[in-house]
Parts: sequence; C-alpha cells; structure tokens
Amino acid sequence: MPTGFLLAEDAAVKRRFSNVTVSDDRNSDRPVSVFFRYPEGETEKHYPFITVELVDLIHNKSVQLSESRYYYDGTSESTIDYYPSEQTSSDLDTVLPGDSVLSMESFVPVTLIYQVSTYTRSALHDRQLTSKLLRRVTPFRRGFIEIPEDGTIRRFDLMGWTSADLLDQEAGYKKRIFRKVYTLQMNAEIPTSDINTIKKANTVVGSITNADNQNPTVFTTPFSEDF
Repeated sequence: MPTGFLLAEDAAVKRRFSNVTVSDDRNSDRPVSVFFRYPEGETEKHYPFITVELVDLIHNKSVQLSESRYYYDGTSESTIDYYPSEQTSSDLDTVLPGDSVLSMESFVPVTLIYQVSTYTRSALHDRQLTSKLLRRVTPFRRGFIEIPEDGTIRRFDLMGWTSADLLDQEAGYKKRIFRKVYTLQMNAEIPTSDINTIKKANTVVGSITNADNQNPTVFTTPFSEDF
C-alpha cells in the first residue's frame, strides 16, 4: 500500500469506488474501471468508468492546535497512537526502543476536496451508477472512509452531486456521454516533523535548600516517564 500524505488518501478513495459493477442485456456483471485522471488512450477508455481528482486542499485553522508535541510510549498514557497517512500504533511499536518514547510535533489539520466523475454511454448504466453510489458508496449521511496505512477512520462527506453530460468527440459530437460529478471532502492531517526518539528518565535528582542555614538536602525520586 502507498504510504505518505495524499498517497494514502488517494488510494483509499480509489478503493472506495472500485469493485462497482453495472448490468445490461449483454453482461449481468460489467465492472466499472477507476482512474486518477481522464483516460486518454483508446485501450484505457472502456465505458463505463470513474475518475478521481483531488481539486482542493484547505487548512482547517479553526481546529488547529497551538504548538505542542505528541508522545507515544506504547501505553494508554500516550498522547497519540498513529502517524498520519504512514504508521499505525503497531507500526510505531516496531520502532519504539524499550527505554525511550517517540515524540513528534502536532499535526496540521486540513480538508481534502475530491471530485469524482462517472462516465457512461448508456442511460441505464448512468442510472445504475447514480443509484449505487448515492445509496451504497457515498451516501449523504454517515460518510466515513478507512485509511489502513495509519489505522484511522476519517470523515468522508458527500457535499454535492450534479449532472454534467458531454458530447462524444469520438462520435463526431453526435452522441452523448452521461456524466455525473460528485464532490466529496475528507479530513486529514499533515505531519510537521519526523518521529524522534527521547530516552526515558529513570530517576529525578533534586535538592531543597533550608532557608535558615542554606544547607541543601538532596533527594532522589523514582521516575518512569518524561512527560
């Protein structure tokens, strides 16, 4: 699976729209191909098909945290248990030294805007795709999407749907291509630093000075964590 910001999100969107089929009197289970761009070559362009495009990225300033650091030590006391678009908690465990914690700067929250378009030459296929996508794939309510690369479940909301039919250039502009355009948004986070390793403190050694005689008293306290 591709890992990294945008790569993991793009792959998840493509997976969501894969394995969709339509039916007609010639084929009861006709697969619908999915592309990240409009297919140019004749060998790629088999109707019906779906295209996925990332069209905008918005910084969610209203939910941006102040500058802070996240820590992971493999316990429930950790302030984070994933690294966006790249690592799950299990992945972090594999790089976590026994006497250290993992540290990283807080993430930048963003919203990704995707435009997904369906292309068919048949009104029947157009209706079938519209029905399946609105009912099963990207419903208006309870939209979510899984990102296995980091083990998160994100919001994936359908913001709008529109009809945008085209005239088929290959048919001399005499036939229509049925096209529907879906606008969707997904929440995501951009890492602002690499993962760093910080060694745990085992003890804290300090001193208290007597105000009367200015003699310091040294004390030692067991200490298992540094945050």
